[in-house]
Amino acid sequence: TPLFSPPKPRRLRLDTGLFTAVDSPRFAGTGELSALNPPPACFNQTIFREVLTACTSTDDWSRWFKDLRVSLTPSEILVKAPSRFVANQVATRFLPEVENAVRTAGKGTSSLEVRVTVNQARPTSPSRSSNGLPAPAPPLPAEKAPRPRDARHPSNRHRLDNFVVGPSNYFAHAVASAVAEEPGGHYNPLFIYASSGLGKSHLLHAIANHARKRHPNLVVRYCTSENFVQQFIQCVSRGQMDKFRRRFRQVDMLLLDDFQFLEGKEQTLEEFFWTFNSLYQRGRQIILSCDRRPRDLTAVEDRIRSRVSGGLLADIMPPTFETRLAILRSMEEKDPQPQPLSEELLSMVAARVTDNVRDLESALRRLSAYSGLTNSPLTSESAARLLAPISDLAASAPTPEKIIAVCAEAFGISSGEILDRSRRPIPSAARRMAMYLTRELTELSFPKIGKAFDRDHSTVISAYRGTLSQISRDRRFANRVTAIHNSIHSP
Repeated sequence: TPLFSPPKPRRLRLDTGLFTAVDSPRFAGTGELSALNPPPACFNQTIFREVLTACTSTDDWSRWFKDLRVSLTPSEILVKAPSRFVANQVATRFLPEVENAVRTAGKGTSSLEVRVTVNQARPTSPSRSSNGLPAPAPPLPAEKAPRPRDARHPSNRHRLDNFVVGPSNYFAHAVASAVAEEPGGHYNPLFIYASSGLGKSHLLHAIANHARKRHPNLVVRYCTSENFVQQFIQCVSRGQMDKFRRRFRQVDMLLLDDFQFLEGKEQTLEEFFWTFNSLYQRGRQIILSCDRRPRDLTAVEDRIRSRVSGGLLADIMPPTFETRLAILRSMEEKDPQPQPLSEELLSMVAARVTDNVRDLESALRRLSAYSGLTNSPLTSESAARLLAPISDLAASAPTPEKIIAVCAEAFGISSGEILDRSRRPIPSAARRMAMYLTRELTELSFPKIGKAFDRDHSTVISAYRGTLSQISRDRRFANRVTAIHNSIHSP
């Protein structure tokens, strides 16, 4: 008969704010305790978070790691994520970093396996029922139902019938009209691309408004890509990805503006990929706008580029002179001014602002404001002066050749003397002045300016900084620079 009967093994689980520990079985003897082998495992959550913060970016920390919790069992270490999506991302993309942080923060955990799982016990914010249990999540948040529908819609100012059509945008407008009439038909997805300010957003708003009017029961969702990213991050951090997916997948038409904003945002693009697939497979209409063609989105995966370009591509080119003039007339009609601009002045604006419809609107407002506030009629000369800072200025911006010619004339020398290798004082001073003004009045980089002057870019930088320093010290020199500057802009 043994001298004593060992009691049944007993586990002691310690769960405090900073540590979670599990004791090994203990056996009672004749007043003596056996040595613990192995030692009890314990874990420091604070160290875990500090290690992860140090080895990850701020964006990754806020998006994937800040809600992770760690607990220990006798056989494994459980890293608990707030949602299945976050758990999958952590397990597939960041497991080495997480495992390193776990080993650093845990004592006696070297033999335990690390496993990423979903935190089933994560507290949630839904309201509770009368019996104290969490109420089941509704399919859509109840508090959003009373909001008036129009408050969520794009501005009703943008319609298909007030989009000024010309040769540069005729095709895009025709396709937009067809999609608004029959969503999910032949032109799905529709990808509209153009430079900034040419009417992409107008068309997307117009499609959404027309589709809602034509098909009242249609669920239409318009969203900028920036807002799409913000909502994605917010839902990931709160563990509400189901809400995000309901919002963007349970629709009949999704319009995503400024798609280029998603470039380089891998997690958001991954979610967009599955959202796109879900909508497309169910025949829902997808419309994207972008400032470049799909093939030029180099930071977007091939599988996404091939999908967004698999439908119809429609581009919008800069408007012709006739279209620009028609746009200005349309703006005048929509927002009549006390002193409307003459046809001559409208033609001047259309001739000077060539690449951007928003700049056309800005120019028109500038002239109208000047005329109204000063209570004086606009002349061609005053209009030209007012338009100088905002006119396209690619057309009116001086070329290096013109700046060199004006500087040569001001210094009483020839353009050739500025460009040659002479170190004489007057040509050298004129050359420095011309380099400075070229940098100030054009968008050319230092290397490109150097090429125009047949000099190294470091020479241009030295001339620019030297002239800038002299302007701040010498009032007479500053006045001379201003006079040459004004003569460059004079007709």
